[in-house]
Amino acid sequence: MKRFISYNLLTSLLVTLGLIGVPEAVKAANPQTEQVLTWSQVAPEDKVNPVSEGIEISQLDDQAVYEDPAGRFSVPLPTKWTVENRDNVGILTSPDGEIVVYVLAIAGENVEDAIRDAWKQVDPEFDSTSYDSPWITDFPSEGIDQTVSIFYNTDENETAIAYGVLSQGVIYITLGRGDSDSWERRISQLQIIDTGFTITALEPADQVDLTGIAPLPLTDELKSKFEAYIREGMELLNIPGAAIAVVQDDQIVYAQGFGVREYGKDAPVTPETLMMVGSVTKSMTTMLMATVVDDGLMDWDTPVVDILPTFTVADPELTPQITMRHLVCACSGIPRQDFEILFNFNELTAEDVIESVANFEFFTSLGEAFQYSNQMVAVGGYVTALAAGGEYGNLYDSYVALMQERILTPIGMTHSTFSLEDVETSDNYALPHTNSFWEDSGPSSLNAEKFFLPVVPAGGLWSNVLDMGRYLITELNAGIAPDGKRVVSAENLAETWKPEVRITAQSSYGLAWFVDDYKGLRLIDHNGNTSGFTAELAFLPDADLGVVVLTNARQTNSFNEAIRLYLFELLFQQEPEEDLLASFRPSSESDQDWETAIAPYLGRYRNEALGEVTVEWKEDTLILDAGEFETELDLVSNEEETIWTYPRDFGLAGTEIRFSQDEVGKPILIFNSGLTEYIFEPLSR
Repeated sequence: MKRFISYNLLTSLLVTLGLIGVPEAVKAANPQTEQVLTWSQVAPEDKVNPVSEGIEISQLDDQAVYEDPAGRFSVPLPTKWTVENRDNVGILTSPDGEIVVYVLAIAGENVEDAIRDAWKQVDPEFDSTSYDSPWITDFPSEGIDQTVSIFYNTDENETAIAYGVLSQGVIYITLGRGDSDSWERRISQLQIIDTGFTITALEPADQVDLTGIAPLPLTDELKSKFEAYIREGMELLNIPGAAIAVVQDDQIVYAQGFGVREYGKDAPVTPETLMMVGSVTKSMTTMLMATVVDDGLMDWDTPVVDILPTFTVADPELTPQITMRHLVCACSGIPRQDFEILFNFNELTAEDVIESVANFEFFTSLGEAFQYSNQMVAVGGYVTALAAGGEYGNLYDSYVALMQERILTPIGMTHSTFSLEDVETSDNYALPHTNSFWEDSGPSSLNAEKFFLPVVPAGGLWSNVLDMGRYLITELNAGIAPDGKRVVSAENLAETWKPEVRITAQSSYGLAWFVDDYKGLRLIDHNGNTSGFTAELAFLPDADLGVVVLTNARQTNSFNEAIRLYLFELLFQQEPEEDLLASFRPSSESDQDWETAIAPYLGRYRNEALGEVTVEWKEDTLILDAGEFETELDLVSNEEETIWTYPRDFGLAGTEIRFSQDEVGKPILIFNSGLTEYIFEPLSR
């Protein structure tokens, strides 16, 4: 068994530099056993054949792996990438030929010198001296003496990086160079290379395999430890309220609320408290789709145009190829474009969402790379409703009614709803909070959650942990509800758990589920983030164990995932792993005179796709008003004639907003969601 070193080279370096956004739900899992495979299983015949070239290729599940000829390391190959070996250098090339990644190992002690020598070997024309200070880190406890990360000063249309790891007198090097646009389009594939780089020269760590081991029951003693950890995490991350349920052996064995429904008020969170579950709704949409497949009204591989002939995408040749599966597998090639929803949600209908994908660019080919899209999943839900007898022009109501009829009512989720009006008239719901780790946050209005209304199949459900516990039981029971009635066939439910596209070397995405591994056990999970709520639902099918964590605060994923991990460690008696609660806290202190710095950028701006926004300075706070919503902007840095900010409120989590100048010095506003940039031009000063 080999030791995997998760470099985070190709992703975290660019994220830290602000050149890309954080990829959605980057998952970590334990390595799996490799098996030999022939290249023909993973590459078309017209691609480079590594076997005929004498290149060692093995397989990690369905994934080709390049083996260093000297046996010192291995690297997985993303889908449709080609590989060749030249003078003991592995050369990985993207399907479009726009990105080349070199992997090699050199004996030595000076990492920077070795990186320069490597560039001379693989690309003598490249200027390997043009970079600012490298990032150097020591990891003596990991068997690694030093790591060096370098980002090169290249043309704005090119990205070039290098990463070196010194271990036991050998320097393991990864060099990457390519078109910046292609780099960003294929960031999930680069992530596979990054997370799968394996150093075989290191002594392998003992790998725990829990296969066949039953978890302990959640005793009173373990509950006490569990609850102490929950309270510690809530205090550390400044979370107003949380609710947790644990399912084990076909029962909800634990359900408890913590904290308050609204910051500054006394009403407690209970297991009955309604909160939004965000993208966890996606898995319920694919369960709904599975019931429609059960009834023979469609198949997973039915072309969308067979159900909705007017459906179209930007590439006319692809329109008839898009199937119902492609809508919900995060593998269609259409990237995340939430701004189109955020800036227009008050006007968008279900039909508008379906028609909007006709304008979306494909970043990669069908089935090639992980590309997460709320609109595509929404289309999947709405077209499913149409297949089941819904009416075009009334697809929102048709979807909601079908979900009620086939999923919520049969499972017994009596308090779950898509209606904000129903939530407001209930006597137990939490308010959303725009959680700031370094200061107390007040609640937002329920209206802040209207963002999901046009795309409810992708994230619009309100529920509580008791209802979600019943949903967990149904998943763990292979489609049988807690009352013993079958909701969906085991066959088609299992189809939603199958990996469809790789996210990292060790984790995949199925049909609206992340498919991971916990110490040899299958882990099926999904998180959900809205303007002011965070959800996590995860289960181990082979251990009949699951957990749901809901909070009334934005982006508490570290907390939600930490609770899940700690529960598993308790019940399987495992030594604690990395503490996800030890998140750093941003500092709000700065000597910068922000009012003066931002003054030239105040005013009105417009983007053709997203419309008009106004930027104002009010009471020592920078405000962005988009009409549909208003948000405070946290000012982060001011360097190289660019002011970097991040929104505090509403549904803009993870968005980078920059104030800069165009080529003639005119102020511009740039929204960067990671995969797409929107440039706003000034209307008035």
